[in-house]
Amino acid sequence: MAEGEPEPKRIRSSEPDLKVVIGSEDNEGVGDGERKMGGGDDGEEQPTNMVTKWYRSQALATKSKYIDALLAAPMKESESRTITFPDITPATWELMMKFIDNPLASRTMKAKDVVKVATYYDKYEFTGWTELCDHVLEEYFNLSALTPNIDFIVDAVVVAKDANLHKSFVAGMPLIRAVLRSTDVPLGRTAFTVEHMRKLAPLMYEAADEARFLGGRYDVKSDAFPEKFVGDCSDYFAHQTLVSFISCIKLSGSNCADGDFKKGNDYSFWLKEGVPFGARGEQRRTVLHFDGEGQEVSIRRRSKEEGWTIIFKKARTAVETVAYKVPYSGNLPLPPSNGWVSAHPLAKGNLTLRYSTSEHKVEV
Repeated sequence: MAEGEPEPKRIRSSEPDLKVVIGSEDNEGVGDGERKMGGGDDGEEQPTNMVTKWYRSQALATKSKYIDALLAAPMKESESRTITFPDITPATWELMMKFIDNPLASRTMKAKDVVKVATYYDKYEFTGWTELCDHVLEEYFNLSALTPNIDFIVDAVVVAKDANLHKSFVAGMPLIRAVLRSTDVPLGRTAFTVEHMRKLAPLMYEAADEARFLGGRYDVKSDAFPEKFVGDCSDYFAHQTLVSFISCIKLSGSNCADGDFKKGNDYSFWLKEGVPFGARGEQRRTVLHFDGEGQEVSIRRRSKEEGWTIIFKKARTAVETVAYKVPYSGNLPLPPSNGWVSAHPLAKGNLTLRYSTSEHKVEV
């Protein structure tokens, strides 16, 4: 350098010129009537859930389009050289900066880190790190198909949607669907709580295949949806458990439907005898003395509104006749032993049901 020439400025030696205030007095950690104080980086006292950091404006602006826009426009932030992030806690900001400032740290980012920082990276346009979050979370979803952590996956899918992590969202939603459709325990539909379903409902509503998502049985826009879905899952498994201990239902006291009813599929029991019937060789009884025609007989819960019924169905047709019913029994997982009333002029008698239980070995 020639004598008399000014010494060139070096970016590393330049003083930080941008004041960044992270956190807010209203953040969690400060109770009503309580103001905890601590020292900020600028030496001033401030609540411990707020910190002040100093940065070189040019360096930070290259990482965030949001910050660059604030400093470039004729706004109070560009004049005061102060930017505030009241919705970010100091701990979250430190984690965000860890991945921004250290390339090696970004290689160790985990899915749990993504859930903490992705929303803020997206909101404040730290674009490169939003893409990093998308890659990390997508990889996590792809590796979690066999042993999903339901609590975390629900939160992660919600973050993927909120933070515009498109690849992660596409990878995460099929995982949610697979668990919702499964009847396995514990990693099936009973793993979801009411709170889980409240978080997932908006995402399910926006899904293109919403009608097929849960079989089209639910209005996911309804406030009652989360509790209804979880309650129905509980009812289903309670029913399956109870039915597994029942080998037969014995019906007596009718003029047309007495006999032994064996378990069928879903909410049904079929009256059977040693007469082959149907393409699969099922053993069903044909009753000849009801309404003058051969009929199949079943005990079924047709719907929660209709309750439990005894139904006659004309052989090889779809014509069904409800012969007996139990009013207000739709919430019962099994047909009740009493309370049956006639629902057809030809159906007579005072019906009684008895259950025959099967022996089960309990595996430990």
